[in-house]
Amino acid sequence: MGYIILGVLLFSFSNVLWKKNLRYSNVSFLVTYRAFFTSSISFFIILLFYSIQQLTVFNILKITAGSLFGVIGLFSMLNVIKKESLQWVGIYNLMGIVFTSLYLWLFEKINISETLIGISIIILGFIFYVISSLKSKIKITLKQHIILLIMSLSFTISALIHWKNLTNQIAPVFIIANQELIVFAVGLGFTLKRNKKVEIIRLIKSQFNNIIIMSAVILLALLCNFLGLKIMNPLISGLVFLASPLTTILFSSFFFKEHISIKNWISISIISIGSFIIYLQTS
Repeated sequence: MGYIILGVLLFSFSNVLWKKNLRYSNVSFLVTYRAFFTSSISFFIILLFYSIQQLTVFNILKITAGSLFGVIGLFSMLNVIKKESLQWVGIYNLMGIVFTSLYLWLFEKINISETLIGISIIILGFIFYVISSLKSKIKITLKQHIILLIMSLSFTISALIHWKNLTNQIAPVFIIANQELIVFAVGLGFTLKRNKKVEIIRLIKSQFNNIIIMSAVILLALLCNFLGLKIMNPLISGLVFLASPLTTILFSSFFFKEHISIKNWISISIISIGSFIIYLQTS
């Protein structure tokens, strides 16, 4: 549980870094540049402490399948949040929790009754946050709803596949290296298509220090996420990650002096109580 909570905090901090760095660059370049460092560091760690011979061809295919769904989810999400509120992503992430619950109940026979109180409190807090936040938001198009549905399904399938990989004793660093390499390859295609070579070189030089920090934060966040997912099931992990938009608000308040409303404080408190109850029930 501790790994998951730390992962939420690190991902929230990375969201703040995204916001800061996007002032000077664009999404496709930042994704590609960041993925270059996270994948390189991951492969370096593998060379030092692991052996690729530990993996079978079937294991590599399973890891790649999970990573591909994760990349589809990532770029679907980025496609929407460029124009719309992050709240819509949160709503569809909640839908992903429903998909995960159904899968675990129908196919894995996992009993979630022990954590039902904590789960209910987290969902209640998140729904309160979404309802209070969406009152002033405009509706999104049918196309964007479809993209968000693809995002939700992709992230859900990716989490379930990687959960299986982790429970089969595949080291998290193998999954991170594979996933970030795919993100880099896809992002590089978009970057080369949308940016001139001179502009890319300028951005590489000017954004180096910022990207190094961002890469380190995201690498640690991914590691904590996968270590938590290995111990807990995807339902608990996904539920705790519903707090990510709210912890992002906390970090934004600290770094950008943004105001936190009373309703957001209430939502944060409710989700924190639910997470603490789950921690007590699973520890």
